[in-house]
Amino acid sequence: MSRDRPDAPPAPGTGKGAKPARCSGPYRLTDWSPAVADLEQRGQRRTMFIGRSVVIVLSIILVGLLGRVYQLQAYPSPLIAELRDSQTSTSELAAMRGALTDRNGRVLAATRVAYRLFCDPSFIEDRGTFSEQVAFALEMDPVKIEIALWERSRSLYVLLSPRLTDEQVEKFHEAEIKGIFIEPVVVRDYPQGGLAGTLLGFTGTEGFGLEGLERRWEDRLAAKPGRLEFLRDNRRRPMWVNGESYVPYDDGDNIRLSIDAYLQKVCEEELLKTIEHYGADSGQIIIMQPHTGEILAIATFPSYDPNNFLKVNKEQRRNRPVTEIFEPGSIFKPFIWAGLTEMGAARPNEMVDCTTAGSWRMPNGRVLGDVRGKGLITWHDVLKYSSNIGMARIAQRRSVYDIHDIMVSFGFGQKTGIGLPGEERGIMLMHDNAGARSYSHGSWPMGQEVGVTGIQLVRAMSVLANGGVMVQPTIEAYDPSAEEILPPRQRVVSKATAHAALAAMRDSVTRETGGTGTKADSPFYDIFGKTGTAEIPDLVNGGYYSDRYTASFLGGAPADRPRIVVGCFISNPDPEVGYYGGTVAGPAVRSVVEKTLLYLGVPTNPGTNPADILIEEVEVQ
Repeated sequence: MSRDRPDAPPAPGTGKGAKPARCSGPYRLTDWSPAVADLEQRGQRRTMFIGRSVVIVLSIILVGLLGRVYQLQAYPSPLIAELRDSQTSTSELAAMRGALTDRNGRVLAATRVAYRLFCDPSFIEDRGTFSEQVAFALEMDPVKIEIALWERSRSLYVLLSPRLTDEQVEKFHEAEIKGIFIEPVVVRDYPQGGLAGTLLGFTGTEGFGLEGLERRWEDRLAAKPGRLEFLRDNRRRPMWVNGESYVPYDDGDNIRLSIDAYLQKVCEEELLKTIEHYGADSGQIIIMQPHTGEILAIATFPSYDPNNFLKVNKEQRRNRPVTEIFEPGSIFKPFIWAGLTEMGAARPNEMVDCTTAGSWRMPNGRVLGDVRGKGLITWHDVLKYSSNIGMARIAQRRSVYDIHDIMVSFGFGQKTGIGLPGEERGIMLMHDNAGARSYSHGSWPMGQEVGVTGIQLVRAMSVLANGGVMVQPTIEAYDPSAEEILPPRQRVVSKATAHAALAAMRDSVTRETGGTGTKADSPFYDIFGKTGTAEIPDLVNGGYYSDRYTASFLGGAPADRPRIVVGCFISNPDPEVGYYGGTVAGPAVRSVVEKTLLYLGVPTNPGTNPADILIEEVEVQ
C-alpha cells in the first residue's frame, strides 16, 4: 500500500511533460520564481513610497522655513524686531577717580554718576521738528542740537549734552521723545563750590586733570576703567555677556590734603574783605605749620568755582602763591638780618647809626632813606623799626656774595618743591659788573632787586619760627599713624639767631614798643611779624610806579612757641584808602591768627576770654 496521499501532487519530474530536475531534494528554486519577483517588486514600491514621502515632507519643511524667513524679514513680531538688529559691542566699565579731601576728611573733589544725552537719528520720527521738541522739553538750545546732528549726520550715536542736570533727567523721563536716550557717566564734582578753587584745579570733559592738583596728581587720581563685551538688541539693551572678555576696573587713589577746609574758608573770606575794602587788584593769604611744612590754607583772589571753570578766564585761574613774582620790600629784612647775625656781622644789642635825618649816602653814592630818622639804635631795633639805613650799614660789613648766599640759604631763587603746577623760581640775579654788585648790596637787604613768591616767603619765615631749619612745604597731609618720615631738614641759622629775630619781630608788633606792625597786635595771642610796603616795578618804562604798591605782612604766633606762620600779600591797593603793609595786611593777619589758633585749641593769653574773638559764621560742608 503506497504511503503517499492519493490527492498529493505528483513528485517533481514524474508528471507529464516534466523536465529532468537540476538538483536533488524535495523542492527546486525555479518552482518559486514568480513569488520572489512579486516580493521584490513590492519592496521596491515601498522604498519608492518612503523616499517620495521624505522628499515631500522635506520640501514642505523647506518651504515653511523660507516662508518663515520672509515673514520675519517683512512682518516680524515686536520681540523679533528688537533682536533683529542686535550686535556684539564692547562696553567700558566706568571707574571712579580718586577723591581729594581736606585733612579732616571733608570732601573737596569727588566723582559721582551723572547722565549724558544722545540720540540715534534712525529712530527720529519727524526730523523737521526734532530739535525743537528736545530743546523745549529739556530746556536746551535747538541750534546746538541741529549742529550736532549735522556734524554727525551718518552716525547712529550723536551726543547732544555731555552732562544733564538732575532736573533735565526728570524731564527726559517725562518727555518720552523717540530717538533720544541717556546713559550714565561719571563726572567730577566739587561740593565746596569755589573753596580752594585755584588750588584744586579741574578736569576736562574726558576726565583728565587740566589744572591745579587735579593735574599735579593725575597719575594717582586717575581711574583705570574695565571692559565688558556683550550682545545688545536694537534698543541697545544688553542680552548676554562674554565672560572671557571681562576686565575689572580700578578706582583712583583718594588723597588727603594738608588743607583744613574751615581755615581755608576763613582765609578766603578775610582776603575778600580786605580786597574789597582797599580796592586792590589781587591778593594771597597762606597759613603754614612751621615744624612740618604742611599748608593749612592757601587762599588767592581772584578765584573761581571749578564746577564752572569754562566761565572764567585764565587770569582768574592763576594760583598766585606759587606763580606770581613780586618784590617783597621790607618783609625780606628778617632773613638778611638773621643771616648777617649768624655770620657775626652784628650782635642784636650792638648800636647802629641810622641817622636822625632819615637819609644816608652809601659809598657808591646811592642815597637811602627811612620814613623816620631813628638816630643811634640797636641792631635789634633796626629790624623792629625796619630801618633801611641800618640794614645797609651792616650789610656793608659783608661782601655782596655773602648777601647772595644768605638769600640762597633761605630758599630764594629756587622752587620750594611743593609740587604745584606753574611754580616759579623767583628772580635773584648776580650781576657780573662791579657797579651792579654794589647797587645790589644796598637793594637786597631791604627787599629790592629780587623777585619772590608768597610760598617762598612763608617757607623762609618758617625757618625762623621753628628754630632755624628749612622744611619742605607740602600740600599733602602727613599721617602720624603711618610713621611717615619728614623730608630731611637743613639748618640755616642757629636757634639763638632764630629766637633773636623772633624777639625783634615780636617787638615790631607790640603796641607798647611802637614798631611798624602794631595793627597786627592781638590781646589774645603774642603775634610776631614784619610789615612790607614795596613799590611795584614798571616793566614797560623801567623804574617803579609812584602810586602802586604791594602791601604785605608776614608773621606768626604764638611768639614763644610758634604753631603757625601766616603771610598776607595785597597787590595794588587804592592809595587813597591805604597802602602801607601794616595798615592793609596787618589786621587781616591778626584776624586769621586769632581764629586759627582758637580753632586749633591753643589757649589764649591769661586774662583774656576766647569768646571775645570775633568769629563770623563760617560754614563748610
